[in-house]
Amino acid sequence: MKKEKRKNIAIRTAVMGILGAVALALSFLEGLIPDIAFLPPGAKLGLSNIAVMFAALTLSCVDGLFIVLLKSGFVFLTRGAASFFMSFSGGLLSYIVLVISVMLSKKLKTGFSYIGISVICAVFHNVGQVAAASIYTKTNLAAAYLPLLIIFGIFSGVITGIILRAVMPVLVKYDKNNVFGNF
Repeated sequence: MKKEKRKNIAIRTAVMGILGAVALALSFLEGLIPDIAFLPPGAKLGLSNIAVMFAALTLSCVDGLFIVLLKSGFVFLTRGAASFFMSFSGGLLSYIVLVISVMLSKKLKTGFSYIGISVICAVFHNVGQVAAASIYTKTNLAAAYLPLLIIFGIFSGVITGIILRAVMPVLVKYDKNNVFGNF
């Protein structure tokens, strides 16, 4: 293996480690925030999803999926099996929608904005979690939260999309080793 290629693999691995750590730290910090009175239990902004979207948009789909799995594993270790099932279901559905959105965006040659992609992903994350809760509880009672979660998903998607839009150009600008590809 050429020296330059080994160097790029090492840098890419380091970037993935940093993104994983950022996702876990944000997930942990959000877990410390108490539930807000007028929102369904467990509703969070989903700031750790910024790392997932960043990895998927700049590195590869596999790298983004790795961050989703890492986050879900962290939830399992810190919050248990039920929370893992909800996190994994929401994260996986959201990620599938992210990949489809990016593929459609490229195929149609009309790029979705970071905010648009983030909103779509946040809403589908909530849909995935409600589906998981319905399966887990063997009732459809969780579906009553869906309208409120969709509204909250739009709000949180806008917030994470704004942050992603601010962070992406700055990080890519300093990508001296072309780790982020042809972004």
